[in-house]
Amino acid sequence: MRQFLRHIALAWLVLPGDAGAHDWYTGKTDPVLHYDCCGGKDCHPINSNDVRMTKDGYFVRMPRPAYLNESQEPEWFIPRERVQTSPDDQYHICERLMTFYRTIIPHLKFEAYYRFRWTCFFAPPGTGSIQSD
Repeated sequence: MRQFLRHIALAWLVLPGDAGAHDWYTGKTDPVLHYDCCGGKDCHPINSNDVRMTKDGYFVRMPRPAYLNESQEPEWFIPRERVQTSPDDQYHICERLMTFYRTIIPHLKFEAYYRFRWTCFFAPPGTGSIQSD
């Protein structure tokens, strides 16, 4: 019996706990650029207090203020045509860490830096700026 309980505990630790929450993002693409929204754990719900709707789209406060030593924009603008409907009453965003390069000494040396960029944005049903399908 004790061996059986160990196997159950091990299976519980090994199996991913949030796989069901991630499933609905799978296969989603940006409606304009056609990039895949999710590549692992890139997508997550965000607090509605971090979202501000305008007639042209949404301003979303960054989930993190900075990465490493590179400061980030305080908000991302998501144009209306790139907003998709979420399956629940929450906002969701997909973001990826991307590598960029800048010139340190013109034409001689480049330095890599990293920034998060959003790839997909989902708003709750009934939100005014979502285009109907």
